[in-house]
Amino acid sequence: MFLISLIGIGEGISAVHETDFLAIVSAGPLITKGDIDSEFKQDTLNYKTGKWSAAELWSQSTSQNLTLEGSAIVIEGNILIEDDAAGIGSIRESAWDTLSANTVFRKQLYIEKAPVKDALITMMLYPVAPTEPLNGGKLELTVNGRAPIIYEVRHFWTSVPVPASYLKSGENVIEVKVHGTQNIYRVPVALHSNFNSLPKEKTQQISRSERSSNNGKTWVKYKSKGSEKTGGEYPIRLKLQEYNERAWLQTPIINLAESGELLFPAKINLVNIIPDTLQTYGSKWQVRIRTGNKHQPESGGWSEWNVLKGTKLASGFTDRFIQLEFSFEQNSGRQSPKLLGLQVKSSWQDENPALRRNIFLSDVKNKPLIRSSFAFEYEDPSLAELQKFRKEFELDKVVAGSLTEWEKIRRLRGWVARRWDWYLPNSNIQDLVTWNASEILNGKSKGGDSQKIGGNCLHYSIVLAQACQSFGIPARIVSTNFSVWGGHELVEVWSREYEKWIMVDPNFDTMFYNRKNGIPLNTLELHQLFLSTYYPNNEAIDRDKWSFEDRDLRAAKVNPDLLPIQMEVGGNAYSGKIRDDYVWWKVTFEKSNPGYSGGYGFFNTAEVRWLPRSNWLSKTDPNPITHGRTHWGWDGYYIWTDSQTPETPEHRNYVRRETDMYGKLYTVDMSAQAAGQDKLRIDLATVSPALSHFDVVDNGLRTQLNGSEFIWQLVPGFNVLEISSVDKLGNKGMTSSMKINFIPTF
Repeated sequence: MFLISLIGIGEGISAVHETDFLAIVSAGPLITKGDIDSEFKQDTLNYKTGKWSAAELWSQSTSQNLTLEGSAIVIEGNILIEDDAAGIGSIRESAWDTLSANTVFRKQLYIEKAPVKDALITMMLYPVAPTEPLNGGKLELTVNGRAPIIYEVRHFWTSVPVPASYLKSGENVIEVKVHGTQNIYRVPVALHSNFNSLPKEKTQQISRSERSSNNGKTWVKYKSKGSEKTGGEYPIRLKLQEYNERAWLQTPIINLAESGELLFPAKINLVNIIPDTLQTYGSKWQVRIRTGNKHQPESGGWSEWNVLKGTKLASGFTDRFIQLEFSFEQNSGRQSPKLLGLQVKSSWQDENPALRRNIFLSDVKNKPLIRSSFAFEYEDPSLAELQKFRKEFELDKVVAGSLTEWEKIRRLRGWVARRWDWYLPNSNIQDLVTWNASEILNGKSKGGDSQKIGGNCLHYSIVLAQACQSFGIPARIVSTNFSVWGGHELVEVWSREYEKWIMVDPNFDTMFYNRKNGIPLNTLELHQLFLSTYYPNNEAIDRDKWSFEDRDLRAAKVNPDLLPIQMEVGGNAYSGKIRDDYVWWKVTFEKSNPGYSGGYGFFNTAEVRWLPRSNWLSKTDPNPITHGRTHWGWDGYYIWTDSQTPETPEHRNYVRRETDMYGKLYTVDMSAQAAGQDKLRIDLATVSPALSHFDVVDNGLRTQLNGSEFIWQLVPGFNVLEISSVDKLGNKGMTSSMKINFIPTF
């Protein structure tokens, strides 16, 4: 049984390889006896200290609901209160309501305890009159009967500051109406019939949305139009600037003895763990620890998590590796506790010094494991439905003659682009909720439009993602947008050749490359280049001020010949109609426009959101409904945020570290520990979706390993070990290798 293969990326486990311990800590390698506590001063022992600042801990650990502020790790100050996200997104006319003169929407939202900081009301709505945001249209909001708040609509998710004194524990009543008789807005509604992914008990608690047609004199529960007559929820949410009571950080794996890819048996004598924390307003951290003698917990043999009592491990402690978890325990809501740093001191001695005279590490090429703080679910490429799709559409013929995986990806991209001409689905028929490439290409999901195949950019992305998956190429969907009007759905594929995630646009048959080195770019790299090009002075993006005018002013300052990207256009896209009619394509297509950057991929990456899974065939829920047709109201996305890209107040899951979304797949993290005078125990760890086995080449002899541990029998002289992961379709990952010189004792 593969202990490692069963762990998907993002189980909340540390990503830093323990053999890098001395390299990553701020203190150097072994420290002198005079630098440590007197209890460590014994002539027969080796000494070691690790010291992490908050910034070092942040970059090397995994965590959730935490952020780095200055020199401290603190809890994120946001709690989302909503009851519509699971059902929002329908494009049917029955799922829309109109907010105009004399109409009032009322929403009840429950708060556990009264906030002590100001909050935001965030609401999704689309202007009809005036026809655009930033044209003076205003809303009037009343919270718990307090004085009305007048606020101009600047974005389709309008976010209105609310004083904390307006809110209370328990039910809070929010009423929304237009300010002025000429304003009209369309508001999407989360229909109760779309709440399939909610537990039954939560579904029974909804129905907190009401409307009045006579300026608040009488009220009725919302009911959709047409024959369905289902209830629904208005997309009105509260974002509290409060501290989440669910937060944790797990440190790197810490090797208490000598580090390196080749380890010798060690006896741990003393361990001193010194967290640097600041507790405020009654808040505090709980510290837990787990320990083991293998370099990764998933390899087996590790303890369960236990509360750390005191700063010194008990006498008789023998495990070589430890990992710490800082978890938030309680808080008044006024201020976050702070994690400022960590020190770990240890002393050890060799259990069998003679082994060092026989076994020598000559060379190593290892791939340290990098994990995410967020779970991600991949599709199994051997899934029968996926292989049926591959056969039905003769994808093997599409990639025939490809000499590399990269060429397969490019050919599949072009094949998808020329399958149909982009169009928006008919909202009078039904929602396009399918995530099945075969259904998209067969037109089975279109109801009365069944003669038409395809759909919009999402459907191109689903088809390409599953085409790649059918060949064992992991793929996921990422959505992007800039300004209030447009957005795009893209694919990121894992390239074994480049050992990185790469963005592919099947709608326009394009990819983007770094102009300096020709390396293909992923979506976050495009986002970062977008910021440095159009927001070069560390200016934060203010989406309430997004406009075409602002975009054009920024673009006019940039010479398109000096853009840091280069675009590859395959030429298979049906781009004519889009070029003429669709404003986002028109703006970026015309080379006369100084902001030209080729399609959607660059200027459109101001906001970046990942879907948390790609196994849409084997698992139907949860999924956003008609994804991409409204402004991403689902709350399951992983949302990128940084110093220039503020949090989107309508969401809850924020990604702040690049490694959380861009860890490496199909690499092997190997560790060797001396198990005798002529033996090494090899422990393996990998993040390899649909892992079948490890391919092991021992001094030229190839074998198949169906586990994560084995004993390597050494022969006199040089020994070479090469290991790679293999998926269920036979695709191999990158090779890790180790060269050992074994000198027998005579």
